[in-house]
Amino acid sequence: MFFLDVQGTLISDADKSLIFGAKELIDFLNTNNLAYVIITNNTKKLNFLEFLRQKGLNIKDNAYLDPFCILKTLFEPCKVAAFGANEFLQSLEMLGFKLDFKNPKLVFIASFDDFKFKDFASIIEMIKNGVKVVAMHESSIYKKDNKSYPGVGSIMAMLKNAIHFEYDVVGKPSVIFYNEALKLLKMQNQNARFEDIKIISDDFKGDLLKAKELNMKTYLVLSGKLNNTKGIDAGILDGVYPSVFEILKEEQCLI
Repeated sequence: MFFLDVQGTLISDADKSLIFGAKELIDFLNTNNLAYVIITNNTKKLNFLEFLRQKGLNIKDNAYLDPFCILKTLFEPCKVAAFGANEFLQSLEMLGFKLDFKNPKLVFIASFDDFKFKDFASIIEMIKNGVKVVAMHESSIYKKDNKSYPGVGSIMAMLKNAIHFEYDVVGKPSVIFYNEALKLLKMQNQNARFEDIKIISDDFKGDLLKAKELNMKTYLVLSGKLNNTKGIDAGILDGVYPSVFEILKEEQCLI
């Protein structure tokens, strides 16, 4: 049973092309009726699953989860102050949320490579006024244009250093997200448990650390955020691979 990350694991950070072995891995899992769920912190496209399918990943139904899926179950549409890329704001509006930076009920924070300190000042003022904050996920970094940007997890850590507050997380690596992913897995195999899952990701801190706390088997691929294990505690990992291609070859030998 598998949880499969997307960015840097199945598709390239550089040009969104499929990483070698990604299509073949999904096809292998489908052919052998192996349970899996695609888990991604996508906060831009509401139709990201279709985008992945158009790329050539034959992802089966009820095997995909992103923060938007969780968001729809946790919060009714309301007035929100949202910080992130334009696609993120547009997606929220399509879900029925109304952008309001003066009297919001919630603050949503997503990945954004054009944050300004005025944005952080606005968020801090909203926190002071008692507005509830929701982080779309807690990725530590993300890559774009061959550069590494601080992820939402890093932004939240900075804000918490500035002002004490509590916030919710809807995406990885929240327990809420992983529990929802487990529910999808149970639709394929009712006996699924965290202990049975192999999670494959390029994000050591943002995905795998919490997964290990939940007793999943953790597999790091070096095709995205990291190209080596320098500076991380590789001892908690159950495997380190150049890419999903090597994992595919290993799984083929087990059949």
